[in-house]
Amino acid sequence: MADDGPFDFSSAVQEIERLNRPIKSIIWQAPKGESFTLTIPPTVYPPREDTDLLANAIIRLGAGRGKRCLEIGCGSGALSLLAARHGWKVRACDINPFAVMSSRHSAKVADIDIEVREGGPGPIEDGDINQWSGPELHDLIIWNLPYLELPTSSDGVLGPLEEAALLDTDSIGLVSRLVKLISAGKLMTRNGIALILVTNNQRGNDTKRICLKNGLSCRKFSSQQLEDGEELTVYAIWHPFSFCTTSLHDEVDSTNKMLLDKGGPIGTSIEAKKQLQGRGRRGRSWSSETNAFAGSWIVHDGKGELVHSDFQLVGGLAVIDAIRALSKDEVHNRIRLKWPNDVLLENERGEWAKVAGVLLEGRSIASEVRMALGIGVNMFSDEPLNRPDFKIATVKQSLNLDIELRQFSAVINAALSSLLEQRNEIANYSSKKLLNLTLDEINNTVASLGNPIYRKDNCEVIGLSENGHLQLRTDSGKIIDIDEGEDLIWPKYH
Repeated sequence: MADDGPFDFSSAVQEIERLNRPIKSIIWQAPKGESFTLTIPPTVYPPREDTDLLANAIIRLGAGRGKRCLEIGCGSGALSLLAARHGWKVRACDINPFAVMSSRHSAKVADIDIEVREGGPGPIEDGDINQWSGPELHDLIIWNLPYLELPTSSDGVLGPLEEAALLDTDSIGLVSRLVKLISAGKLMTRNGIALILVTNNQRGNDTKRICLKNGLSCRKFSSQQLEDGEELTVYAIWHPFSFCTTSLHDEVDSTNKMLLDKGGPIGTSIEAKKQLQGRGRRGRSWSSETNAFAGSWIVHDGKGELVHSDFQLVGGLAVIDAIRALSKDEVHNRIRLKWPNDVLLENERGEWAKVAGVLLEGRSIASEVRMALGIGVNMFSDEPLNRPDFKIATVKQSLNLDIELRQFSAVINAALSSLLEQRNEIANYSSKKLLNLTLDEINNTVASLGNPIYRKDNCEVIGLSENGHLQLRTDSGKIIDIDEGEDLIWPKYH
């Protein structure tokens, strides 16, 4: 052990003393009343509130029906035993050999068949990942992540083995370590889901951004506020629109038109390096710069109810989430939603300009209406950015970000999936939730650009209607509801 960390050479002696403590036997009662007798040796993490939160998540998924589950950092084995009891074929792992012993013993006592291996993801690779994860991909991954930050002194520190269950000592973070493995096609099947538990520290709060940056969808599954103010959150992570196809083209007339002709399930998408007849609202031509992203998604296939009342607003949220996922925190306040369908960037001179547009188009097919959501984002331009009616921005010029189209494609697809994709086992966003997220961004826009002016009246934004219309209050107190942004002026954007 190094002298400059939280552990010194005396820690080894203290650790031996800890290992001489008696082994405990406890009865853990799962949220639905199932009881498990667990053997807890010294240095092994016992079930706590975070265990119960993840247990509830496992139960909400329903019966495993023989599908494969991997628990990373199994500790006492409580969650692995619960998952196996609910029909999952469970493999578990832990870097603490005493946790491996504990889980194996508790499984034997309960007469439950699980496989437990020593190891797990981390900054130091000790052999192939198959040594701890096995050769098969899993339909479910669960991990109660170590979420405490590494202390700078030994005050209040347990021992190296106990702290392994509590501390995230990975230089890039264990969330990033796991997400990179899943994104690379390891550990989890294409249709699988990972449930990870984090706390509301910096690394925990970055979970969604990390997932999007690696092309994975992410959504809050459940959360719990503790008495000391700490918030525990279970996030669901999955491959976006895994049942759908994405087709790539060098040049098309319009990605929306081509996709409406083609059809497909929700999430089917088309991307093109260049659009010849790209359109904006009211039939305006869309200006695609030298290096621009142009893509369209089926957001309604004519079957069932609409997921959201205004998909254009959600498209704007996805663009903002994607750019933020690929940029540093300090520029996040320079990315704003201009209701209803534009995204603006602020350059270093404080000038705001349009970087992205969103367009929803529909087509009647027999008795059904098919809907396509088109998104265009200017990434880079070799030519001067001139347009008579509004200023044009690119991600490169405004934020000094070099983003490859292939990378942005994966991130925007994940961002849109995180907001819109319907998965039975995950709590889907309601239309009200999506409107609230949009309103938060509009309030951010007001803080940056000032209160809007509507037909020469100074106005205050007071909300969004159920169908996504902007609700304003004029200086005279009149409440107005508008469905078009053409007559809105934002003081700091001309």
